[in-house]
Amino acid sequence: MRKTRTSATGSLDFSMISFLIVDDQPFARRIVRSILSGFGSPEVYESANGGEAIEVARTVLPNIIITDLVMPVSNGVKLIAMLKAPASPVRQIPVIVLSGYLTKTAALAITNAGADELLVKPVSPKALYAHISRIVSRQEQPNAPASLLKNQRKRAESERKKAKDVAFLE
Repeated sequence: MRKTRTSATGSLDFSMISFLIVDDQPFARRIVRSILSGFGSPEVYESANGGEAIEVARTVLPNIIITDLVMPVSNGVKLIAMLKAPASPVRQIPVIVLSGYLTKTAALAITNAGADELLVKPVSPKALYAHISRIVSRQEQPNAPASLLKNQRKRAESERKKAKDVAFLE
């Protein structure tokens, strides 16, 4: 498990969002961690397998989990099912699947297990940002973490201010 601190950038306030990256490949974790740190996330945790990820998620309660599919101990589909189980204390945490093995069958299994977003490796920063933005901006997300709700309020306030500025200029 690793924690990284950086400053916030972009229209989303990543300084308020923590992540857990789950992937058995250290290089893949390093790439995603670098992207998230570049966005300004102060807390990026890592896990090499699904079994360890469950414990890390329960301990640090990240705002978003990004997981691979093919891993030892517990694959991504099993991990998502355990995270999203009705009795799980972390079932409300959004999960993004980032895998090089996304077939239609896998995508269906992942969606049925409870994943919120799907991405194919290699991921671009732009694509990852778009998927994180979609999660953060979801209004219907029940019991959303406070940091995600704060981002939603900040975005809405920014849009109201822009609209007010435009109205003033007209």
